[in-house]
Amino acid sequence: MWIGRICLFGWLSSYISGFFMEPISHRKYVAFLEKKLLQASRFLPFGKYSLRKLMKKVLNSTLRDK
Repeated sequence: MWIGRICLFGWLSSYISGFFMEPISHRKYVAFLEKKLLQASRFLPFGKYSLRKLMKKVLNSTLRDK
């Protein structure tokens, strides 16, 4: 349950920061969030790879095309 809150918070902060940050800074922020997600999901016994794949897709969808 808590990992879902972390993922939701990561997506929401990434989505909102996309409006206020420069594209390069936003890409670095998304990379930072992906790194923290890797650290947070490291100890999950099952489902960690599908969770990582899903969150990578969700976080990368917030990036702009420039």
